[in-house]
Amino acid sequence: MPQPPYTVAWILPIVQREVKVRGNFEYRIFAQQLWQGLEKLKVEGVVRTPPERAHIGRLFQPIPQALQNVAAEAFWFLVRCGYISPVPGDDSNNLNLHGYTVTERGLAWFDSSEPLPEDVAGYMKFLHDRVHNMDAVIEQYVAEALIAFERQAYFAAAVMLGAASEKALYLLADAMLGALKSQTSKQKLQDLLKGRTLNPLFTFIRDAFDRNRRTPNIPYDGAITHLMSMFEAVRTQRNDAVHPTTGQVSADSVRLLMASFPYALSKCEELRAWLVANRQSLD
Repeated sequence: MPQPPYTVAWILPIVQREVKVRGNFEYRIFAQQLWQGLEKLKVEGVVRTPPERAHIGRLFQPIPQALQNVAAEAFWFLVRCGYISPVPGDDSNNLNLHGYTVTERGLAWFDSSEPLPEDVAGYMKFLHDRVHNMDAVIEQYVAEALIAFERQAYFAAAVMLGAASEKALYLLADAMLGALKSQTSKQKLQDLLKGRTLNPLFTFIRDAFDRNRRTPNIPYDGAITHLMSMFEAVRTQRNDAVHPTTGQVSADSVRLLMASFPYALSKCEELRAWLVANRQSLD
């Protein structure tokens, strides 16, 4: 592997994949497992101590300082997010700040295979691999949502992700116009699009797909679940993130929306492509 940029975004997916300790999460053990993972990836500067020097007691030769710094930053990221927590000390009134354990949230994070929103490049690649020819507006919203999330601006991230989901649903509705047989249904959908009121528009789209779920070759499998995921992102954007009487958006809630978004958008685009290719096919 060529010399990588030593950043938290770069190292976090490696931490998630390579660090296997779940009990005594001392920094020493964390670092040793991380160096072993980086060694497998042939990261420059991570070199195992030769056997003839094993007596020095170090598994690896001195790690580059820049890499040590970003490893420490990743460890603190785990602390800050609540994925690991200090264990109680011998005195019940104190914490042992040298010993850590993986929390329930941490177990879920380590066991997850979803793209990490902290890794903007990796997340966008994951999204592009599933959604080819992505709408430019959606792409921009998602990119800004990721930047906001990385900076812990969770309200802003929720708003951007909700806007991306809303744009995708309106594109889907536009495609549905040509796929409807009934002029009455077309007119109703046109009115909903002009009204820009998402709740009844979403209900119309959902009911149309459900009503026609037995249409040959329609990619109905999982459609409602994924569309509901996108609608939930919009609901969070409009209610939780910006409503003055609630205003509750957490890192966990936005992370869950971001984890589901690539799959939801992929299904949405699959449905849209089918609608464009099958005009006047829906009752």
